[in-house]
Order: sequence, then structure tokens, then C-alpha cells
Amino acid sequence: MCGIVGEFRLDGGAADAGRVEAAREKLAHRGPDDAGGWSEGAVAFGFRRLSILDLERGAQPMRTEDGRFTVVFNGEIYNHPQLKEELEAAGVTYRTHSDAETVLHLFAREGEGALHRLEGMFAIAVYDAKKKELLLARDPLGVKPLYYSFEGSRITFASELKSMLSLVDSKELDPSGVMDYLSYGYVHAPRTLFDNILKLSPGHFLRINAHGLKQETFWEIPTRPPWGVDGSAPSIKEALDQVERLLIGSVRSQLMSDVPVGSFLSGGVDSSLITAIMARASKEKVKTFSIGFSGAKAGIDESSYARTVARYLGTDHQELILPADILSNVEGLGDVLDEPIADSAILPTFLLSKFTRKQVKVVLTGEGADELFGGYNRYKAAYLSEAVDRAPRWSRGLAAAAARRMGKGKIFRELPHANRGSWARAVAHHHDASHDGLLTREFHDRTGHLDAMDWLKDPEAPHTLNGALAFDLKTVLSDCLLMKVDKTTMRAGLEARVPFLDRRLVEYALHLPASTKIRRLKGKYILRKLADKYLPRPIVWRKKHGFVVPWEEWARNPDNTVLGDLFSGGAWTTHGLFEPKHLAAMLAGVRGNDPTVDSGLFFRIAVLLLWFESL
Repeated sequence: MCGIVGEFRLDGGAADAGRVEAAREKLAHRGPDDAGGWSEGAVAFGFRRLSILDLERGAQPMRTEDGRFTVVFNGEIYNHPQLKEELEAAGVTYRTHSDAETVLHLFAREGEGALHRLEGMFAIAVYDAKKKELLLARDPLGVKPLYYSFEGSRITFASELKSMLSLVDSKELDPSGVMDYLSYGYVHAPRTLFDNILKLSPGHFLRINAHGLKQETFWEIPTRPPWGVDGSAPSIKEALDQVERLLIGSVRSQLMSDVPVGSFLSGGVDSSLITAIMARASKEKVKTFSIGFSGAKAGIDESSYARTVARYLGTDHQELILPADILSNVEGLGDVLDEPIADSAILPTFLLSKFTRKQVKVVLTGEGADELFGGYNRYKAAYLSEAVDRAPRWSRGLAAAAARRMGKGKIFRELPHANRGSWARAVAHHHDASHDGLLTREFHDRTGHLDAMDWLKDPEAPHTLNGALAFDLKTVLSDCLLMKVDKTTMRAGLEARVPFLDRRLVEYALHLPASTKIRRLKGKYILRKLADKYLPRPIVWRKKHGFVVPWEEWARNPDNTVLGDLFSGGAWTTHGLFEPKHLAAMLAGVRGNDPTVDSGLFFRIAVLLLWFESL
């Protein structure tokens, strides 16, 4: 795991190696073990290394012996041993044991076709000196971030947004990105908050040469109908066996490391199942790490469940207990965040990452299971909508009414019309910030009266469960949850791996019929059935709880001076974004427990203001 940065000029001018080096040092937390750089004419690469494989010889940038190809690479290639064996059999001589060299040789032999062979998480830059061409690529699910900018004849790229700000000349805010953030709490790729900086979408690559810039797709979320449409659905046992085989294979491959590997253990079924498979596959006792809150209310602290699982599996369990007023340290949140993400778990996750990094360099996590197997309550709406569609036409009204009575929340009230727009609003907690006086008139005019839901106006509606899951994989997971994990763990110099997001497991899971995922309105049915083989039944079938931080109590505390300082002015004022009077009124409303104040929007704004302060 590393940080990469670079510049490529299309006009024949020399790349600014000094500027690239300065941007590289903005990524020092991602790679505290080593730094590297290379420049030659129009191209310059920078690299910060977190040593995981081949600790002594895996330095980057890495070049082929003839000097034609140069690569910088952030991530892990889990089928590296198999690819290395294949390449060596074809006559390739290795100088290291690192997966970066596998990436280099594979691109040298197969070009962009190499992207179809790589199993793992990655952000890659490859320069071909013969063609004078740069290729940038991001892994299929978007586990690793990659940002880029095209200014005139100059292309720049980096692993983090703040590093990009050292490379670009224009730092104008993008109204679309701002509206995206205020509506969702994160920004959808390819947008960022800045007009001149883009985020490469998952499963995409860029080819940049004298002819310009061309973006292409090498992998997409599967969209073909699930099994069952043509009567070929596997039995529960067949599906269970295949999910187990794929998940075991994924966990085993992701244990590849020359440094200790641990596990984030929340006590939920996802992380517990990953840990259980690790325990069976590892020769040594697995190190597990969890977080708790002293004096926390019921429903906030789940550390007792983690302890139960750790005892059952016999892990070496470490627990970080945080004070209930953890948000009193929120001033540092802006420094943790590379880009604003309005998730209250970010600060505790970062502190857990720092705690974990003292003992291991790599952890496995449970991200992705909910989006693959229907773990959130909102997926029940899509499942019920699908059931309503299958009902005889004369009975659909009755079926929809019954579904609405069974469900809770606004998405159920929209049944049986759970289309893409209504689904997104349920996921997004959508708030149109352009019409309530929040934005300054100047910035409001720049938005052109944008609707942050415009990007969802697509004729393909996720009215099926698998459609809803695929939708979330493309949006909430890649742009919010995975970025939260990457930015918090890498800020602590810790690599996080996500076994549920193995490409083959994703493809298989998305083709399973809805009946394998939700039964009797219980989500992740097939995953829970699998977990029954590994874990105590009370852990497997208990009600799902999210990771909740009581930020509203903190915000209402009159002794809290942080919010007062933030909302009264600061770095954000230079961007001409918000009306100060409106922000002051919003803060007063929150502290006065005014029910008309949108608390979700308030939190998103608070995170954004903290982030502006950190620039």
C-alpha cells in the first residue's frame, strides 16, 4: 500500500519534478517506510511506500530493463504468485518478489489487457516511453482512489485530493461537486469538490497521449438478470457452498504479506465471519481489534459482541475504549479527511487504525457484505417491490399495501414504485440546498439551479433487489464507505483489505436470486447460514446495528466552542460558499433542538467546514 503522484506533459515540455516531489510528501502518511521518484523529460513520478511485500527490494517507481515501461502502483495484487509463476515460465526474469514488478511485466507484455488479469485493489500509472503514452487505472470496485487533472497540455495525478491541490493551478470549487456533497455527504465519481480535479471511476482507465485523453471501461458491475429467470437457479446448498469457496479463497489470498495481518472485529456477522475464516487459515493466533465507548448508551457500544467472538475463536484481542465525548477532539477531523465525507464514524475509525498500527500493518475488514447480500433495511423495500411485481395483477394493490405496513421508513412508503430516483433519495437523505438561502447568491448563481439528483435520471430503475445492490456498489460503497476506510486507515499508515469485494465473489453474489439474500425480511440470509458453520448462533442472527457516534448531543452542548468558531467564520469564507447569517441560524436551531433544522445537513456542513480549515 502506497501513495502515488505524477505529471505528464503533452507539449514536449519538461515535467516539474520539484512540484511532483512536493506533492509526494503530502502522501507521507500513506507510505512512511520509503520514498521514491523518477523523471525523464515530459514525465515525472513520485512514490511513498508502506512496505508489505519484499520489504527490502520493492521500491518504486519500477522500470523494465530496456527503460520502455515505468510504473507506480498503489494497492495489492492477490493473484500475484500465480501471475509471477506464469510470467517466469514465459521467460521473464524477476529482480524482486513484489507484486509491483508483476504489474510492470504484465503491462509490458499485454498493455491494457493486463487489467483483466489483475485480481486485487489498485491505482496504477504506467508510462510507455516508446509510444509517449501514460495509462492510469483504478480497480473494479474502487477500493483504491485515484485523482487526476488536465490543465492545458499538462496531466497530473495523485492518490489523494489534497496532494492534487499541490499539483494544479486552478482551485475553483465545482458547483456540481458541492451540491453533490451537501445532498449526499460525499461526492460521486468522477466529480470532486474542485472544478479542475476529477476522480477516476472504478473499473476505468485513462489513455493519455499526443491525441489527447481517452477514458475506457475494463470492468462493470454485472447487470444481467439473476439466476431464476430461466429456471436455472442454484439450490441454497449449491449457492452456500460456492459463496463459502469464493470467500475462503479471497481471505486466503488476502493474507499474503511479509508483515503481520490482523482483523477489524466489530462483533457483527461480516467482520466475525472474515475473522473466523482467517483463524482457520492462519498458523498463528489472529490479532483482532475493536473499539468501544466508556459510559456509552445501549446501541452505541458493541464491543461486548466483539469480545464474545474473540473468545469463541481464540484470537489475540485488543480493545480501544474511547471516552463518550470523543467528538471533543473533532478539530483534528479535517486533517484526517483527505476529502469531506459526512460519516460520524470517521474519527473513531481513524483512532482505531492508529491503535491497530502499533501491532500490525495490515487488517482485513467486512466492508461490502451488506451491499452484496442485502444487509440494510432499505433493501427489503426493493425485495418487496420485486415480490409485488411478481404477484398477479389483480392482487398487486393489496400486496403493496401489505408491504407498506410491514416496512418502516420512507422507501417503503414509495412501494410499489421503488424507482431509481426514490431509491436514491432514501439512500441519500437528499436535501436540496440550492433553494433555502444556505448558499450565497453568487455561488447559487454558479450552480445554474442544479439538481443533485440529475445524475440519477436513468431509464434503468433498480426496482429489483439485485438492481438496488448494484446501484449501491456503484455509489455509496465506492464513493463513501470505501473512501472512508482508505482515508482513515492510510492516514495511520495501515493497509485495509476487503475480502468480500473479490471480483469473482461480487459477480457471483449479484447473480444470486433475491430469495437467497432476504428471507422472512431477514437480510444477508445466505451469509448468515454460512456463518452458522463458524460462529455462535446469537452473533449470527442478532439484529444489525450500525456504528453510531452521538454527534447530535455533542453539537447541542453550549460549552462546545468548536462549532461556534466554525460556523461564525474561517477558511470557508474565502470560497464565498455559505451565507454566514444562515449558518448562524442553523447552529442556533440545532442547539435549541429546533425540529425544523435538518440535522443531517447540519452535520454535512460541519464536516465540510472542518475540512476547509485543514487546507
